[in-house]
Amino acid sequence: MDRFKVVLKSKKIEYYEDFDIAEVSTIKISAKVKIAIFPKTEKELEQVIVSLTRFGLPFKVVGNISNVLFVEKFSYPVVVTSKMKDEYVVDGNLITVSAGMQLSKFMEILKRNKLGGAEGLFGIPATVGGAIVNNAGAFGSQISTNLLSVRVFHNGKIKTLNSNEIKFGYHYSNLNRLVLLSASFLFEKKNEYDIIKLYNEWTYKRTSTQPGGLSLGSVYQRVNGRSAGFYIERAGLKGLRVGGIVVSKKHSNFFINDKTGTYEDFLSLQQRVEWEVERQFGLSLICEIEKVGDNDEITRRPPHTL
Repeated sequence: MDRFKVVLKSKKIEYYEDFDIAEVSTIKISAKVKIAIFPKTEKELEQVIVSLTRFGLPFKVVGNISNVLFVEKFSYPVVVTSKMKDEYVVDGNLITVSAGMQLSKFMEILKRNKLGGAEGLFGIPATVGGAIVNNAGAFGSQISTNLLSVRVFHNGKIKTLNSNEIKFGYHYSNLNRLVLLSASFLFEKKNEYDIIKLYNEWTYKRTSTQPGGLSLGSVYQRVNGRSAGFYIERAGLKGLRVGGIVVSKKHSNFFINDKTGTYEDFLSLQQRVEWEVERQFGLSLICEIEKVGDNDEITRRPPHTL
C-alpha cells in the first residue's frame, strides 16, 4: 500500500485516507475505506488501475454511488471514483464520452447537439459508465440502445468491446467486473424543440412520482410488468421504518435515509419488505442495489462472463 501511495503522490493524483463514503454517496450512509482516489482524467484513471493491478491491491471502482450500498466492514481497501472532468468528442451523430461524465451533463450535450433517442434517461443520477454497467433505462429508453462500443480495462489491458459483444438485460449487463474508461454512441438528429419537450415531460413525470431525499433510487426490479412499489404499497408497507431508513410514502420502491440511517437499517428494512411481499403475494422481489460487503457475500449480481 505504501508503494502505491508513492505512485499517487508522484503523479499528483488526488486521494484521501480513511475516507467516509457517505461524503459522496447519494444515500449518505457511513462506511470507511482506507483510500479513496479521485482521478481527474481518463489518463489518470488508467494510471490508477494499472498501478493497483501491478501491486495486487483489491479495489472497487464506483461512479455516482447512486445504487451501491457499502457495508461498514468490506474487503475493498481502495475505492476509485470515476467522476472525472468532462471529456467528450462529437462528430456528427457520433459522440464519445468519458465513463465518469455525469449522465445529466451527457444529456445536456446531446440536447445542444440536437441528438435524440435517449430523452427518457434525463434525470437519472448516475455516471455514463454506471448507467451502461446497469443498463439504465426509463420511459422506454435504455442506454444500451444507442451504444456502439466501450473502452474497458480487462485482465491488465485496455480493450474495446462492441455493443454486440456485451450481454444486456433489464437493468443488467455483464460489465460489472470491468473498469469502463469511455463509451461511443450513435444518435439520431432531431429538432431541439422536440428534445426539450420530451426532457420536460419525463422530468415532470419523474419528479411528480418519485421522492426526493437521500436514497439509492429504485430498490427492486419490476415484477410482472408492475413497479415493485405496487406490491410493497399493497402489502401495507408504505412508511415502514427501521431505524433511520423508511419506505417512501410517495413511492414505495424507494428507501429514504432520514440522515441517521445505517447499512444495518437498510438491510433489515429490505429483509422485512421482501418477506412480507412474498408472504402476501408469493412474489420474490429482485434487488437492484449493488451491495458491497465482505467478499461480496451479499452481492446478488451474476458472475462476470466476458
